[in-house]
Amino acid sequence: MEKKILNEFIKTNPKLWIKNILDDLKKLGYNEIPKYNSKENITIEPFYTDNIKSIDSKYPNSWSIAQKIDVNNSLVANSKALELIKKGANSIHFNIQNNSISLEDLLNKIPIEKTELFFKTKSCSNSFLKSLNKLAKDSKSFNISYDPIGLLAKSGNWECSMDDDLNSLKNKTNQLTRFKNLIVVESGLYQNAGANIFEEIAFSLSHANEYLNFLNGDVANKIAFNISIGPNYFFEIAKLKALKILWEAITNKYKNTVSSPHIIATPSKRNKTIYEYNNNILRTTTECMSAIFGGANTISNITYDNIFNIENEFSKRIALNQLLIIKHETNIDKVKNAADGSHYINDLTNKIAQESLIIFKEIEKNGGFIKSLEKNIIQSRIKKSHKVEQKLFNEAKEKLIGINIYSDLDRKIKPEITKDILKPKIKINTIIEPVSEIRLAEKIELSRINNE
Repeated sequence: MEKKILNEFIKTNPKLWIKNILDDLKKLGYNEIPKYNSKENITIEPFYTDNIKSIDSKYPNSWSIAQKIDVNNSLVANSKALELIKKGANSIHFNIQNNSISLEDLLNKIPIEKTELFFKTKSCSNSFLKSLNKLAKDSKSFNISYDPIGLLAKSGNWECSMDDDLNSLKNKTNQLTRFKNLIVVESGLYQNAGANIFEEIAFSLSHANEYLNFLNGDVANKIAFNISIGPNYFFEIAKLKALKILWEAITNKYKNTVSSPHIIATPSKRNKTIYEYNNNILRTTTECMSAIFGGANTISNITYDNIFNIENEFSKRIALNQLLIIKHETNIDKVKNAADGSHYINDLTNKIAQESLIIFKEIEKNGGFIKSLEKNIIQSRIKKSHKVEQKLFNEAKEKLIGINIYSDLDRKIKPEITKDILKPKIKINTIIEPVSEIRLAEKIELSRINNE
């Protein structure tokens, strides 16, 4: 039985709080209560009362630690998966490169009854889908990551055409009947490109709503979200709670209500740095904690050096250990609803939900998400928000330690770089302008590297 401990506290009139605070501040020479405006123009109050609308979110019983594996060879990928599971991962995300992969070899000895599995395929035949569905008979944790609209947004092109890609999706949903999730909306693209927190949620929901429209809402409980988690700790907790509230409201309109979609949370790349790269370990740690408190089902960490280094065992091990320490040494997951009951987080959640819903409705009035991409509405909004945040960064109001504040300008990094990060991006012909990810420190860091 749950015990509502907050009910034991005596309620105090907010006006009395304000009077007492002002009286204390006046003794120190202040005539008003200070407030802070975030870059999203959310006013942060110095205190909150129980007049805020209460929100009790639904949380998973536990969260999974995810690891990604590129699959070019079944036996090699299987060996990697077994090793990662042995080290503590319980969610494996296979990025399958071709249809010639042997699924039996890939999944050999993997405890599918207790391991969450995601499969991402560039293209797959009907026989491949049937094999996948057959293997899923003994597990409720099989998922496939398919997102043709996400491909359009990121690359600027459909794989074939809109009709072909969406009909292919429909075919998959009809065949993969034993899978938990069939679509993973790659919402992190919008945050990493510069969308503000309202736009990120609105774009993600509108993106997913296109699938509901096309499939008459039948896939509402088969859609997961891959969300990027930024550095603003409490805002990111509230962001996930707001996403759940709005997704429940949207799916309710299709008579297929989903109150808690599967959320895969990944730390943002936008605030990561090449110089002073060890700071990225601290950034990803707090971002993963926000995801946990916000109620993410799966946490997929990124390595501290992924921006400038090819994949390596050391940084991968550190990324995995971060999650293992959080899960097994901090006792964080002993309390599933730690963020509930906070007036501040409830207020943030309500404000994010309200503003995101306004943008969502605007997109729908413009014909939906795909039409808004074609009209360049989504891309323009993201660019505008990016410029706002970039300006704050350039003025050191948005801080990145070691880059625009407390920087060591004598530090050299070029000898440590193993990726070709200086190579200019090649423009290709696209039917829409792609949504492009960009880091806040990208311009200043590339300039420093070029001048080393």
